Amino acid sequence: MTHFSVSSFQRGVATPRTTRRALWQKTICGLVASLMLATSIVQAGTWTPLSNSNPEFFTDTMLLLTDGSVMVLSGNDYRSWTKLTPDATGSYVNGTWSYLPSMSTNRQNFASTVLTDGRVMVLGGQFSGPSLTKNDTNTGTIYNPVTNKWTTMTAFPEPKFGAGPAVLHPFGYVLAGGQTAFTHFYYPPSDFWFTFGSNLAGDPKLRTDVNTEETWLLLPDNNILSYDVNASITNTAGTAQKFSYNSDAWVDAGTLTALLTTATQKSKVGPGSVLPNGKVIQIGGNEATAIYTPPVSSAQPGTWVAGPSLPVGMGADDAPGAMLPDGHFLFLADFYPSTSPTMLFDYDYVSNTITNITATLPSQLQSELSFTDSSTCRMLVLPDGGLLLSTGGFFDNIWVYKTSGTPLATWKPTISSVSKTAANTYQVIGSQLNGISEGATFGNNARMSTNYPIVKLTSTGGIVRYARTSNWNAGISRPGSGNFGSFNFQAPAGLPAGTYNVSVIANGIASPTSLPLTIQPGLVTASFANGVLTVTGDGEASNITMTYKQTKTSGVLTSATVTIAANDIYTMVNGTSSVVLNVGTARFNANVDMGAGDDSVTFNSFYSQTINLQLGLGNDTASFLYNSIYTLLSIDGGAGSDVVTFTGNSIIKQTVTNVP
Repeated sequence: MTHFSVSSFQRGVATPRTTRRALWQKTICGLVASLMLATSIVQAGTWTPLSNSNPEFFTDTMLLLTDGSVMVLSGNDYRSWTKLTPDATGSYVNGTWSYLPSMSTNRQNFASTVLTDGRVMVLGGQFSGPSLTKNDTNTGTIYNPVTNKWTTMTAFPEPKFGAGPAVLHPFGYVLAGGQTAFTHFYYPPSDFWFTFGSNLAGDPKLRTDVNTEETWLLLPDNNILSYDVNASITNTAGTAQKFSYNSDAWVDAGTLTALLTTATQKSKVGPGSVLPNGKVIQIGGNEATAIYTPPVSSAQPGTWVAGPSLPVGMGADDAPGAMLPDGHFLFLADFYPSTSPTMLFDYDYVSNTITNITATLPSQLQSELSFTDSSTCRMLVLPDGGLLLSTGGFFDNIWVYKTSGTPLATWKPTISSVSKTAANTYQVIGSQLNGISEGATFGNNARMSTNYPIVKLTSTGGIVRYARTSNWNAGISRPGSGNFGSFNFQAPAGLPAGTYNVSVIANGIASPTSLPLTIQPGLVTASFANGVLTVTGDGEASNITMTYKQTKTSGVLTSATVTIAANDIYTMVNGTSSVVLNVGTARFNANVDMGAGDDSVTFNSFYSQTINLQLGLGNDTASFLYNSIYTLLSIDGGAGSDVVTFTGNSIIKQTVTNVP
């Protein structure tokens, strides 16, 4: 992977890259045109650039969070992350951007996995030393979307990991391979690594095949397929193996008819995917591709045949690819080793053909691809059926492709039931909830699988919100298998009360039917007894203001009340929009526990002895306006990213925990 520095580039200002473009254009335009005219056909569909640019300009790895938003690594510093949130119609083209917390370590080219609890694991990095020098780090970090924080994870148990392969195993563990022939499991709930085998280090892969530069693909039978990049080159014979779901060991997966990469391609291969017919396509770093047919019995090797070839001199030596909802597999390839121009190809599994569709792209996208190699590009399958494509390198555009093709009925997830299991939490039971592929893949340097359920909530007025999902079963399904599973989702914060149609999406393919679900507002209970004001919120998001008001006669305090009012239509207080409690004339104590959910609470003009505030789970806000607290104010922010503000208060003593 060639590393480009982008620190000197300024948007809208002429830079050295404009000079390079002019020189490159003269030398390659004829070659690009001839290749496109020779092989292209019109591919139905539309390409649209995002209306709003990524504020970090240059885009690297893109990951789909389980709430439907997209987190994007900055190609400026490989440390900062931004988030793309779809608009009220569910459109990503018109989505908006916000910043996420940055990682503590710059990482370029690494493994990444969305875990079954919705967190995101980022492991390794080829370039993470000072000024992004190459060091193949074995460190990792985990992002929690609920708390909006990164946490350091236990390091990979070998000195180097770099951009090794990693796959979410159907058990919920992460299987990862560094720069040796050994592989290891990571168990997210307990943050530890372990191995299977006859010794503490585990058993090595067959043929002592080193994991570096390999593409691992999850199969419907829960095995994990790997073309032997390094052993094949060493033995001058193409071989493959798979990690067995039944034996927890690497077993043989057959012999190929040709090598998919050599030293000429720097020992790199491209993306691959399970296809709707159950076979697998693996794109080579050279002109070759290969088709794998899994065996009837998963214990057997399976068979390989040669797939369609790419143009001479071209290969996917580090490149993205993705299976679209209509079953076509789109991928990029350049002139090896990692030389522009890059071109876009379509593999049709029905006709077993590869077609160069670069000439059908918008002229701006063609231009971007002509000046970059495929290793800087990224793809991601979106919940709305679109394909997100970034060309990286020197360009800040991000494109969305919508195919006119449609998925077959047997590819779609189904919903059997939706039920509320706890405050703000619902359970979905259905079939094929993970989809029939991993979505988008990459030969090496990145991983962006989306084989997990996304929930779409649509109001009667057509407003679309995606709900965060968790506790789904890892894996992919065979089309029409009808295998049942379940998962949970949380209603988004601030979602208006009402009835919504619930649909499930896997890899951009939506369930054919949706089920109605009534979402209730957050409920707050409030009471006053024995000098104590008690306010308790449930698991939904709640927004309240508590206002203390005195009544005086001839300057003498005769009574006082606290009005607890909902600040929005999503909150109810004792079943109404507000409640007024008589709190007497003396200073009183207040115990407020807001529970789970993204809550907002305001204390206004309180005349209190002590206030104990528990914000609970969620991203909460608390405001204190002109209060007189005589003994103690105690605040526990709980889990989440919280904000507490003070204006004009008289507070004798305060203790604050779990608040930044």
